[in-house]
Formats: sequence, C-alpha cells, structure tokens
Amino acid sequence: MNTQTVKLDSKGRIIIPNSFRESLGIKISENIVIELDKENERMIVFPIQKNVKKMEIKFGDQPGALAKAANILAKHKVDLVYSESRSSKRGKEAVWIVVADFSQSNMEKLKQELAKERFK
Repeated sequence: MNTQTVKLDSKGRIIIPNSFRESLGIKISENIVIELDKENERMIVFPIQKNVKKMEIKFGDQPGALAKAANILAKHKVDLVYSESRSSKRGKEAVWIVVADFSQSNMEKLKQELAKERFK
C-alpha cells in the first residue's frame, strides 16, 4: 500500500497526490466518493466511474421496502457502486441514496416502477 501525508487547508480541502490520481485515472473535475469509516476513525476515498450517477429514492419505512427497491434496481440492471439508507420520518418514510452505473437502464421506466412501489 502506498501512503502519503497531506495537509487539510482552512476550507477543509486536501490535495490528492498526483501519483495517486494517475494510478486511479482520476481527471480534473471528476467526482470521487469519500466514505466515513467512523468505527476505524478513517475516511476512504475512491473514484466514481464515468457512467455513474446519484439517485435519491424515497419509499415507505416498513420492513422489506428497501429490498423491494433493490429488486427493482437489479431488474433494471443498475450496477451499485455505493448506497446509504436511513429513515427520514420514522415508520412513514425512508430515503435510499444510490450511486450507481445506470447506463444499462431505461431511466424513465425505472423511475416509473419505483414511483409505483413508493409507499406500498
């Protein structure tokens, strides 16, 4: 594993060393993901592939609702990169933030199917 020390500036920014960016193929203005691993007190940084987009999915906050949404994404050939879910209104509404490759999906059909299942 290659390790370098970097400084945090006054605006909370860090500079990712050029050798790291080149190794991972990260270009200027590309998005990256920073994941907080609170348990181990660290952050994990990784690039998002070019076809990756972010989607926020709202659904009912009951057992099995997230699994239904995940099945819909799988049916539409969505390739998950990262996701996070949480209850936004306990017992009523939940939110699933998905970062994924949607390039194999018909987004209009996917959104329609998710909307149908939203609060069932």
